[in-house]
Amino acid sequence: MIWQKMAAFIKRDFSTNISYRLSFFFQFSGIFFSVVTFYFIAKLFGKAATPYLESYGGDYFSFVLIGIAFSDYLGVGLSSFAGTIREGQMLGTLEAMLVTPTRVHTIVLLSSLWQFLLTSIRVLAYILLGVFFFGVNMSRPNIPAALLILILTILAFSSLGIISASFIMVFKRGNPLNWIINSSFTLLGGVLFPITILPDWL
Repeated sequence: MIWQKMAAFIKRDFSTNISYRLSFFFQFSGIFFSVVTFYFIAKLFGKAATPYLESYGGDYFSFVLIGIAFSDYLGVGLSSFAGTIREGQMLGTLEAMLVTPTRVHTIVLLSSLWQFLLTSIRVLAYILLGVFFFGVNMSRPNIPAALLILILTILAFSSLGIISASFIMVFKRGNPLNWIINSSFTLLGGVLFPITILPDWL
């Protein structure tokens, strides 16, 4: 039964996204331009950044590519739950779903399933672009450790996203702290640069 519901939510959201083909195209073309931009920034730095990146393989482009790719999961964890609830309110479909036998928490979780699936495709696109077009070396990835850290981080940020969704349900607007959390993570989480270069007081 749960698998049928998952498939129904994914099919619904996929149909909605694909109906806006230009927007769907721009999502993935944006990945290309983002990768190219950071590639040339990395070339500008050259070997000057190597001392700060010894623990990460010494290559800034590889470092930032992984950072910006996987940070998408955190953004989705923070915003997707509230976004889907708000969209349901605006379209008038939320009330119809709430009167079905499906529990509220199931509706909230499954409504964001497509966003996480789409983000996984985006992350794969980042990595494939980096490996096949820009020579990023992914020959020795620590996949188990990466998956463990990713799952724990997604769970942490998704819990904040669910709190934001509760704000939407009650106050008809999102959690105003979301952008602060997202910006703070980008600054302090080692997405664009290693945290070792930050001041000691941070």
